[in-house]
Amino acid sequence: MDSAMKYTRATTNLKELEELGCTIFHGVDANTMRQHPELNFKSFDRIVFNFPHAGFIRREHDILQILSRQNLVKGFLRSARDMLKENGEVHVTHKTAHPFNRWEIEKVAEEVGLRLVDKVLFYIWDYPGSDNKRGDGSRCNESFPVGDCCTFKIFRA
Repeated sequence: MDSAMKYTRATTNLKELEELGCTIFHGVDANTMRQHPELNFKSFDRIVFNFPHAGFIRREHDILQILSRQNLVKGFLRSARDMLKENGEVHVTHKTAHPFNRWEIEKVAEEVGLRLVDKVLFYIWDYPGSDNKRGDGSRCNESFPVGDCCTFKIFRA
């Protein structure tokens, strides 16, 4: 199912982004984005992944679920690392309360040759009009409580 069918404001949001000069790609795997034909040989000042999620196979606190999510973030960071311009940054916004803190974003970044430079508290109200959505399933067009979260600002080590 495409995003316009899953999320009520998808078409409007995409149009607004394009009017602001953004380039939009669909169907890009976060773990292999540097190999995507439209992204190959491109470099960026900022690469952002807000609220990464690898789906629901188990409960949030289950170690196998946590490892699955760590692998998603690790693959994304590894791919993003090779796509950064000099002095470029990767931003990952993520929940920081238990059990989400067990994803260990900082440690995962270090494992792929990146380092945390800053960790900024994330407040949804700083982004007027933002309406976070669930990733998939019958409730995909519903918001989820963001709770305590931060944006991790990551650079090359």
